Amino acid sequence: MLALLKPKPATFGHDVIDLRLFREPERARRDWENVRERLPDHLLPTLLLLLKESPDPDQSLNLFERLVAEHAELAALFERNHFLLHYAIVMVGHSYWLGETLLGNRDLLHALNREKNLERSLDTDQYSQRLSGFRSSSGGDDISLQLARFKKREYVRIALRDLLGIATLGETTGEISALADVLIQAALCEAQRQLAERYQAASKTGFAVLALGKLGGSELNYSSDLDLLYLYDRGESSPYNDEYSVRLSQLLTTILSRPTTEGAVCRIDLRLRPQGQEGEPAVSLQHALEYYCRVARDWELQALIKARYVAGEASLARAFLRGIQSRVYTEHLNFAAIETALHSRQKIDSGKRRTLLSRGEDAPPDVKLDRGGIRDIEFLVQCLQRVYGGSEPWLRSGGTLFSLQKLYDKDHLQTGDFQRLGTAYEFLRRVEHRLQLQRGQQLHRLPQSAVELEVLRRSLPKPAGAGVNSILGQVHTCMAGVSEIYRRVIHNERDREGSAAKAAAMTTVYEPSLEQLLQRVDAPEFAALLRRSNPSRHARRALHQLLSALAGGEPHLSQSLSLLRDLPSAEMVLRLLETSDYLTDIVLRYPGSLPLLRNLENADGDWTPAHRLASTGDLGEIMASLRREFRTNMFLAGARDVLSSRSALDAMRQTTRAAEDVIHNALYAVGGNDHLAVFALGRLGTYEFDIASDADLLFVRDPGVDDDLARTTAEKLVHVLSAYTRDGTLFAVDARLRPHGGEGELVVTPAQIERYLAGEAQPWEALSYSKLRFIAGRQDIAGSVLDQVRGRIVSMASHPGFAQAVLEMRERLEKSNRYRHSFKLARGGFYDIDFIASFLMLRRALVEEGNTLERLAHLQRLGILDPPSHAALAEAAVLYRTIDHVIRLVTGRAIPEIPEAEHARASTQRLTAGILKKDSGEFLQNELDETAKSIREIFLQLVA
Repeated sequence: MLALLKPKPATFGHDVIDLRLFREPERARRDWENVRERLPDHLLPTLLLLLKESPDPDQSLNLFERLVAEHAELAALFERNHFLLHYAIVMVGHSYWLGETLLGNRDLLHALNREKNLERSLDTDQYSQRLSGFRSSSGGDDISLQLARFKKREYVRIALRDLLGIATLGETTGEISALADVLIQAALCEAQRQLAERYQAASKTGFAVLALGKLGGSELNYSSDLDLLYLYDRGESSPYNDEYSVRLSQLLTTILSRPTTEGAVCRIDLRLRPQGQEGEPAVSLQHALEYYCRVARDWELQALIKARYVAGEASLARAFLRGIQSRVYTEHLNFAAIETALHSRQKIDSGKRRTLLSRGEDAPPDVKLDRGGIRDIEFLVQCLQRVYGGSEPWLRSGGTLFSLQKLYDKDHLQTGDFQRLGTAYEFLRRVEHRLQLQRGQQLHRLPQSAVELEVLRRSLPKPAGAGVNSILGQVHTCMAGVSEIYRRVIHNERDREGSAAKAAAMTTVYEPSLEQLLQRVDAPEFAALLRRSNPSRHARRALHQLLSALAGGEPHLSQSLSLLRDLPSAEMVLRLLETSDYLTDIVLRYPGSLPLLRNLENADGDWTPAHRLASTGDLGEIMASLRREFRTNMFLAGARDVLSSRSALDAMRQTTRAAEDVIHNALYAVGGNDHLAVFALGRLGTYEFDIASDADLLFVRDPGVDDDLARTTAEKLVHVLSAYTRDGTLFAVDARLRPHGGEGELVVTPAQIERYLAGEAQPWEALSYSKLRFIAGRQDIAGSVLDQVRGRIVSMASHPGFAQAVLEMRERLEKSNRYRHSFKLARGGFYDIDFIASFLMLRRALVEEGNTLERLAHLQRLGILDPPSHAALAEAAVLYRTIDHVIRLVTGRAIPEIPEAEHARASTQRLTAGILKKDSGEFLQNELDETAKSIREIFLQLVA
């Protein structure tokens, strides 16, 4: 327990600090007295609340006391910017290492205050720009020291996004990897500069750095080694070139790994190169290809799955990666890949067991190397990639979570296994991150002391249960689940070696047949239905998984079973499984949702009021409730679409209503109703929010509301709406349509919006703001904001160059299209119709709420659109929106072209034909092509 001693609360003036929070109450008392002397009184209640919520109140208070004692000016900074006090306590409470970094770099909090860009991830280009600015302002000739200092500063920002719950796991590991890429690139440039004069003749030798391991998969930890491979082109085979390349690799490694007063930039591991430690640090392209194609052992080839270009000559890296593909992925490789993992695993286990013997049998789990840990998941994914990647190049990717998704999409993982592996990987990686952040060390094993375990439990986003042992129990349960899947998928393959057909079944074990499962659940009429309807293999596989879950006899699934024994209901379930991967995924993840189908006729009603959801006061419970409500509403809406073939625009109005209800509830839950007004733009603004849509939001505060409070509330709201939890996620939030986009303030005042639109906005932004619609919060702000915005965008549209600006923006969007048959971005696609509606409204000083069809109808009623143009545009809008909605319903993804996969394409054709009352058949693509031609003609006529 954290509170090992339980003295009474101590009173200091009007503030009360509960010393029972602290392990060392006397030291806490002294630290608190010192803080009170330096911090304004009105900040003390906030500080007390933050300390109570901190994973380690003792460490938080002690480090914070040192921070304000050594940097007296920070008290004034905290007084002006309350959110920085929150940031500081979050960092010192989770990480002693981050606390020491703040102590040694007092300007970091000032930088966080200036930049205010925690809501977005940075890529390599942005990190390169930041490094350039840092080096130009910091001075000094020690490149290693500069890079180490820059890395430590950027880690503060990355870790803060992680700890505040702003960044997903993928965003965190991606940013750490992007930062490492930039550090390597800078070090290589410096090494080349230093050797240029001495090796003038050889300095143009092609040299490339490739990443392997976690860096290759763009999934670095806070304290990962960097697995690198150095390649060079021998050119005319000059020994001088060889000498230069070896010397360059040595100098590059030295720059990156040399100790400085800020520590080393990173730890470099070159053991995955040809011949390992016995080989040269840099390898010629010719030698590397010969080695991997003729000599390399299978585990060495498996390591190349994550090989990725990082720095130097890109063409050299591409030549290498092309050359080794046929060896890494081959259709004829099956059980050998599994054996590779087993042999490597046995080597790891043997070394690990020797370590455990020295520590005792009760050593806490290692989340990376123990059975069921991170390494097992990575091995499993890589083995499946090697086996199937030869015939399916799409499976060739580096990141573990991304590769898991691809394997599942290609039916090489069962739904349950995919979900358990993905959830386990995210959880174990988060545990690993918290362990490493605490002291900046490369740790993977849980601590032994009860105090440290409790700190770890409190530091995680969603701690399960309460008490010291809960984190141990959660880790053991998680790893046991992974271990079971690992044994089933890999270890049982020993008995199946010998044929490609058996290897193709590597994700299966003995399971009862579909007919046996139907007998087990006692559903004879459903069995007869299957014999009559002869469902596709796709539907039968999904049904098998569903029945496997229901056959366990869980009491809470009894209603779902009874549904299958009712013939009309069973027919509905079969149609859903046959048609929609999106709905199938919900059913398989949550079999208890099936009884909802009995209420399908009420699928557009019964929305949960905000006051009931928020009444508990526990944000975690509220988030879970919101996700369950939203999932229920989306499931019922989707089922109604499949079973009744209603209008897609009606369906999207219902999903818009579901999203609005969630936003309203979430804003209430985070305490933002009193000081924020939330507006919708984009599809949410036009009542066309759909499956897999982002919510385009604009946050506005009253000028009298504190800026920091409003921004913190908006950040919490974004987190509630977009964070991934065990109850799933809601939807992504996109706030980039605000003034100045991603560089602007997250929350703005009405005056800031008006000034921006009056003098800084691009003309085409008027089209986006024409969809602005109030949806939640301060209604008294809504009227003035909407009036101001509409006045300004109408004024913008009256400028002579407005039409040309709209055409140029439409052309840029067209060029950004990466799909062959996009019905959204391509010429004559939906964006043409969308631009026409907004453009004509603004040019005629009209701004009306409504979906695309309603906006077009309004223009036609006022005589702005002639009847033939209106008819063509309306018919095209219905076609585009229907196909778009159906694709999302069938696949669960926002793909602006007809799917190529046979089953998805057939389902899309069939469902679209039913909604549009057309004959089924291959009519869609031809109709889309013809529609695009006519719409482009109208677009050019009306806009140009």
